[in-house]
Amino acid sequence: MSDERSGLVPVDTGLVLQTLVERMFGLIEGRRSEGPPEPVAGVLAAADLRLAGGDPQVEADLRYAGYLARVVELELFEPARRAAEWIPELLIERFASTATWDEAVAGTCADLARSEPLGKPSPDDVAAMSWRVPGPGGHVRHFLARRTIEEYLREADAPVESPEELKRPWMYGFFVRACEEALPAGATLSGEG
Repeated sequence: MSDERSGLVPVDTGLVLQTLVERMFGLIEGRRSEGPPEPVAGVLAAADLRLAGGDPQVEADLRYAGYLARVVELELFEPARRAAEWIPELLIERFASTATWDEAVAGTCADLARSEPLGKPSPDDVAAMSWRVPGPGGHVRHFLARRTIEEYLREADAPVESPEELKRPWMYGFFVRACEEALPAGATLSGEG
């Protein structure tokens, strides 16, 4: 039903969101078997950073899915093609106390993932850094993370005490890709984590 005065058609936001999440999920799953690119593989695998309890393989898979989510965003959304302007400063600060850019990215992303709300983030929440990365926004990312967690837990067939905590590894991977896009001039990842 259209509004004759404006020429606009009302839409069901929930349906649009669900359709978008399912489309993105399908694109991510289609790339899952490729494995992470070499320079970031070590950062994604940073073994000393456990972000959720439970199966380490599920956590590793979720990290990579979060990484791929950001890759897909860049392909689908023009605004997502801009790097987050606030990330380089965070990385430079962290690099001052680490030995490598890999460590700086891993530590920064772990902090960002731990601060991200486990529930649907409000755009006004200062801890919800997912809203500060250009692209479809924190709600899309939250629902995409939840969709991925549900699927991966079904595949793993392993009981998990707090499935909502599995959002952290997904967000970690997402932020790794966002940091990779925003590395300061001259900074490179070695892939040795």
